[in-house]
Amino acid sequence: MTLGSYKFHLRVGLPLAFPLRLPELTVLSVEPQLELPHLVGDHQLCFESETNLLLDRRDPWGIVQESLARAREMLHRLITGGRAEEFAQEIVAYWATPARIRLDCDVDATERPHLTQILFSKQVPIAVADDPFAYGQSRRERRADDLARQNAIYIPIDPVAVDPEFDPRELMKPEGIRKYIRALPEADRREVARLLGHCTQRQELVVLGVKRPRGERARVGVWFPRVRGKHPLADELAQDLAIPVALRRRDLAFLAPRGGAGAELQKRQVLIVGCGAVGGHVALILARAGIGQISLVDPDSFELENTYRHVCGMAHVDLTKVQGLRQELQRLIPYVKVVPYEEEIENLLVRQPEVLAQHDLVISALGSPTVEMHLNERIWSSTKHPPAIFAWLEPLGIGGHVLATHVPKAEGFSRGCLECLYHRPVEEGPLENRAAFATPGINYTRDVLGCGSTYLPFADLDSLRTAEMAARFALRILHRQLEGAPLVSWKGDALAFEKVGYRATPRFDAISGPFSEEQVAHVRESCPVCAS
Repeated sequence: MTLGSYKFHLRVGLPLAFPLRLPELTVLSVEPQLELPHLVGDHQLCFESETNLLLDRRDPWGIVQESLARAREMLHRLITGGRAEEFAQEIVAYWATPARIRLDCDVDATERPHLTQILFSKQVPIAVADDPFAYGQSRRERRADDLARQNAIYIPIDPVAVDPEFDPRELMKPEGIRKYIRALPEADRREVARLLGHCTQRQELVVLGVKRPRGERARVGVWFPRVRGKHPLADELAQDLAIPVALRRRDLAFLAPRGGAGAELQKRQVLIVGCGAVGGHVALILARAGIGQISLVDPDSFELENTYRHVCGMAHVDLTKVQGLRQELQRLIPYVKVVPYEEEIENLLVRQPEVLAQHDLVISALGSPTVEMHLNERIWSSTKHPPAIFAWLEPLGIGGHVLATHVPKAEGFSRGCLECLYHRPVEEGPLENRAAFATPGINYTRDVLGCGSTYLPFADLDSLRTAEMAARFALRILHRQLEGAPLVSWKGDALAFEKVGYRATPRFDAISGPFSEEQVAHVRESCPVCAS
C-alpha cells in the first residue's frame, strides 16, 4: 500500500472466527522507516475501538476490503501529521508491550509534581499509591498496613507541547525524561528537584502523568533497578537502566464510572434495615452504584434455607446476616465501608438514637409492618432525620411495593408516609394496607418444619424486582431528583396465587399495566404522623 512517499508492506491475517471477526492487519515494514502509533503486539494495527462493528458475514471479501480501506485512512492520518498526538493519546496501550513490570496504581494525576509511595509485599513491589490506606480499600484484605513503603515521585509532563515528533521510547531513558522536566514551569522544576531529595534508594520508581490530547493525564511508570549515586533524574549525565512499568489503575475515579457507578456518591451513607432477600439485593446494588458507606441492621443469622433467594447464597451460613453480607460486599466491591448492627432496629434506636441523623437515607425491607410504622414515626419525629424508603413483597409473585417518604422540598417535607397506607375499614377492626394486592386478614406464610420455620413464599426474581425499584428511588433521592412521596407497585402474574385459592384485592384488578406509580392518592389527610 503506497501513501504519499511511504510504502507499507501489510499482511492480512484471517482469524479462525472470520468472518465473525475483523481481519488482523500487520505492518511488516515501512519504506522509508517510520515509527507508528496504534500498533499492538507484533506490529498489528489496532482496531480495538471498532470491534463492535456489524459485519456482513455473507460477504467476507467485502469485510477484507473495508478493513483495508480503514487501514488506509488510519495510516494516511498518521503520516500527514499527528503521530505525536496519537502516541500521547494511546501511551498506556503502547507502554504495555515493552513493560516488564506491572504495578497497581492509585496515584492522582495532578498538575503539580508530588511524592507518592511504592508498596512492597515481601520485598516485591506490588503497587504505587498516594494514600496506602485508600489503596488498601481496593484489596480483598481491606488493608495496606502489612505492606512496606518507599517514596516515589510523580511528575506531570506534556510531551506533545514540547516536541511535535514525540516518541514514547524517549521516556524509557533518563535523558528523555529529563528533557521534558526541563520544559516544566520553573516552579515545577524546583519542586521536582526538591522531591528527588526524598528519593534516595537503590531502586527508584517514577510515575509520569502524560497529558493526552483528548483526555486526562495517563499514568505510566519507569523503574530504575540499580541507581548509582544521585537519582537518575537529578544527574544530567546519568545513564541508569530504565525499565517501563505498566500501571494498572485501581483508583475510585477510574473504576466507578466504568461500571456506571457515581464517584460523587462515595461520601453518602445509607442505613439498610432488614438484610433478607430484598435488603441484600438493595445493599449490593447500592454498593455497585458507588455508595461509600452502607450500614446494615438485622439480628438474624443466615440459614441454609435462605440459599435460593438471597444475594449471598449459602456462602455465609450460620453467620449473622449483617456480617455475612458485609463480607460479601467487601469481597465484591472496592471502596465501600460496611457497618454492621446485629440487633433489632427498635433496640438500636434506643441505644443510639442519633443513628438516623448520621445517614443520608434509610431503607427498610423488614417485612414487619408494625416495626416499620414505628420506624416511620421516628423518622418523621425530627427535621434532622433523612428521607426513607420502605419496600415490601406480596406472596407468590403477585407483586411488590416501594414507598418514599420524608423527602425534603423547598419548605418542609412532602406529605405522605407509611402510616398513610394503613386504615381500619371496620371500626375497631384490624389495620389493613390500602396498597395491598393480597386480600388482608389471611395468613400467607407457609410452615415447613413447625414453629419457627414459617416463611412468606416468593421467588428471588420477586425480591430482585422490588430491590431494583427501591434502589432506583434511593439514587434519585441521593441525587436530589425525586420529589413528593411516590408509591410504586409492580404487578405480577396472579396464576400461582389464585391456583391455591387466594383472591387478589380490587386494587390489583384495577391496575392495567405491570407498574403503578402514585404521588398523592395514598396520602391520608388525618395521618397522625406526617400531617401533624
